[in-house]
Amino acid sequence: MAAASFETVADRDGGQIRKPLRGAVLFGKYGTASAITTLVASGGQITVPTGYESVGWIGEDGLTWSKSTDTSDVRGWGSASFLRRDIKAQDRTAQFVALETKRLTKELIEGMDLSTSTISTGGELKIDIPDRPNTQYWRMLAIGQDGSGSSLFYVARVYHKVTVTNVDDEVWSDGDNPLQYNITVSAFPDDTLGTLGSDFMFGPGLLTLGVGMGYTLAP
Repeated sequence: MAAASFETVADRDGGQIRKPLRGAVLFGKYGTASAITTLVASGGQITVPTGYESVGWIGEDGLTWSKSTDTSDVRGWGSASFLRRDIKAQDRTAQFVALETKRLTKELIEGMDLSTSTISTGGELKIDIPDRPNTQYWRMLAIGQDGSGSSLFYVARVYHKVTVTNVDDEVWSDGDNPLQYNITVSAFPDDTLGTLGSDFMFGPGLLTLGVGMGYTLAP
């Protein structure tokens, strides 16, 4: 083993620290919108299949991704630690606060299809809240952007099949906060693809930084 300085061993590069400065969350109806298998387009542009719609502005805290696992542990007679640990199940969720009051937001929090809802000529929109709404499944795309120009760098996560599993209290008041909708979705395996989703990185910045991140650039 060759001797090396601390700087060499630490192998630290502040230029590899990513920070999504802005982002967006999009949903498409499961069974209607196509699964996303690529996002990159030339010139740092993004290509998204038809049928996806953005929730618009989300709260300043952005997105929170969570993962929990359920394990099965094996101990031996006299062992002080586990001899084997198997993952039996995992639960992946995403949480965000939608700030815009729009049809998509209402569909998410109520579990309803409102695509045929209309505003009357008198200027009224009526939505009847069901006693037991059906479970609605969606495809979800979240994109975060860092940098600009030749350093433009995108991180994205796709969940092929999600459903809303929690909505926090909705507060109507004259305080500092507008009407907002704190939504948590949980991911399920896609019936055809057999996976929960995919993580993506792309943009001109990836071509510059990718090798330094430990990846191989295709010839």
